Amino acid sequence: MSVTATLIDLRSDTVTRPTPEMRRAMASAEVGDDVYGEDPTVVRLQERTAELFGREAALLCPSGVMCNQLWLRVLARPGTEVVVEADAHLVNYEGGAGALLGGVQFRTVGAHDGLLTAADVAGAVRGDHFPLTPTSLVCVEQTTNRRGGTVYPLAQLQAIREVCQEADLALYMDGARVFNAAVASGTALDAYGSAVDGLMCCMSKSLGAPVGSLMVGDADAVAEALVWRRRYGGAMRQAGVIAAAGLVALQR
Repeated sequence: MSVTATLIDLRSDTVTRPTPEMRRAMASAEVGDDVYGEDPTVVRLQERTAELFGREAALLCPSGVMCNQLWLRVLARPGTEVVVEADAHLVNYEGGAGALLGGVQFRTVGAHDGLLTAADVAGAVRGDHFPLTPTSLVCVEQTTNRRGGTVYPLAQLQAIREVCQEADLALYMDGARVFNAAVASGTALDAYGSAVDGLMCCMSKSLGAPVGSLMVGDADAVAEALVWRRRYGGAMRQAGVIAAAGLVALQR
């Protein structure tokens, strides 16, 4: 008796494939020039994503890494420190882009299960006392990548936000897998959106779209990021072909 082996690829949720419905939506997508803000499908995806997280605006980018780096430009200042957990994607998998493009250095904190606490953040924050490097931003990752997908409880994020507000710092969420966190914890997306100053979410992980991530936050911050997206080479033309799959992902 012959046995046929079937390989199941569990390396990452990045090896997902778009569904037939996504492919049909991409083929028939209504498009325009997104550099001019004229792609209606992109506009719908951005508006829907902002609505889900209870924020003013969203911006479609080619990748989560670009979203992360754009948020560093918008929320942090060159020559400052960003507090982040030691195993975070920002630190380990973005090729030194924070230093190269954003002019920031990371102050890493090793945390239990990869989840920073308010006490961790309070202990890592440094004021503007030269020659110390002052802190300008705190970043969290939801869910964790290198720590097995652990989830920040909403109350823990809110406690970190209080520390940040007391120190006049912004809080950013790398939400590449925030949809997983919402399902696992039963937390509404807009609750996560209100717990941070800015976040990004990814369409091409567990949602199964082929490409695309979105920055989500205040309108002024997203407008500033739009300028930097062009400078970083992330502006796209008929991007509705990409956005169409993202809309299906959010609907299904």
